[in-house]
Parts: sequence; C-alpha cells; structure tokens
Amino acid sequence: MDLRRLHSLLRKRYETEGWWPASSPWEVMVGALLTQQTSWTNVDKAIAELGRRGVLEPAAMASAPTKELEEAVRCCGFFRQKAERLRGMAAHIMEEHGGDPDGLLSRPDARERLLERPGVGPETADSILAFGAGRPCFVAAAYCSRILSRTGILETSDYCSIQDFVHNEIGRDTGALTELYALMVEHAKRHCRSSPRCDGCPLNDGCRFGP
Repeated sequence: MDLRRLHSLLRKRYETEGWWPASSPWEVMVGALLTQQTSWTNVDKAIAELGRRGVLEPAAMASAPTKELEEAVRCCGFFRQKAERLRGMAAHIMEEHGGDPDGLLSRPDARERLLERPGVGPETADSILAFGAGRPCFVAAAYCSRILSRTGILETSDYCSIQDFVHNEIGRDTGALTELYALMVEHAKRHCRSSPRCDGCPLNDGCRFGP
C-alpha cells in the first residue's frame, strides 16, 4: 500500500463533493472552531442557531451577549469556551480586518496569525486555510495518522511529519489535498475507528488489521 493507492481506493468508495458545507470563508472559520471534540451534526445545528439569532456574522458575533452565544453553541459541548473563542475571532476580524475575513486569510502569514488566536492549533488553522481560503495544505488530523499507520504507509503521529509526507507525495494541489483529507475522515468514521471495523473495509488488502 502506498498513499496514491490509498487515495484511489478511498475515492472509489466515498463521495466528498461539498464535504465541508459553508457559504463563506467566515462560516468555515466558525465551523472549524466549533467542530473540535464534537460531530459535524452538532456544528450544523449551532451554525443554524447562530444564524437564526442573527449573530453569525463577525460584527453581530463580536457584540452579541455572552449568554446568547453560549446558548447558540451549547449543542457542541465546551460551549462557554467555544463561545468565547468565536467572539474573540469575530472581534479580531472586526478590529484588524474591517470585518472581512479575507483580510486575514489572504495574508502570506495567515497560518501564523491564526495560530496566535486562542483555541486555534495546526489542525484548525489548516482546516480554515484549506477549506476557507483554498490554500494547498493537508490537514494532518489524528484520523489520518491512524489510517497511515495501520496501512504501513507512515509510522508517526507527528503532525508536521505527516503533513510534509503528504505534500511530498501528492503535491501542493488544493483539490487533491482536501479530497484526500475528506476521504480519510469519512473512512475513519465508518471503518478505521479506535477499534477498527474491518468488515467491508476497502483497505483490507493493505492493512495490518485486515482479515
């Protein structure tokens, strides 16, 4: 098994078009902050509730009452912390970029700037850049580390090492990198869980856990 074969096998199994649903780069940023330690179903609910309350856009979010933001994102867990981080990001966008997220995302040092924000680690920053700004970066989430390790493609859990490996193997093509990430997340949800579900797995022939 190598990375290109893995990509091909997963592409035959899963559909990823529209995989990260968002109507704007800002909505990608909100989703990336909310999705930590929760399901996308809950993120969808929270984004819809923020919109229903009229506090989804940066200006409204930055000035919204704390309680209202907390109630809107309660379904995502850690709601107080997430509400605070959303407000902080919205305030930053308003104060530093005139309310336009592209003012941040278009900067050459956008990744470094994002990593300065509370609650934004490499995975969250790269998700925002890849899906919100179309930057060619692979999101080397723990799901991906698990699949690469079990298939013997790459034995490491180091985020930067995984990202560099994928960039070298696949190239810096945004479409290919975001597709591969989405495919791996879908596969991890359905088969390559912490306790693997190998029945029907498309990677069985090249995986040490396969029958």
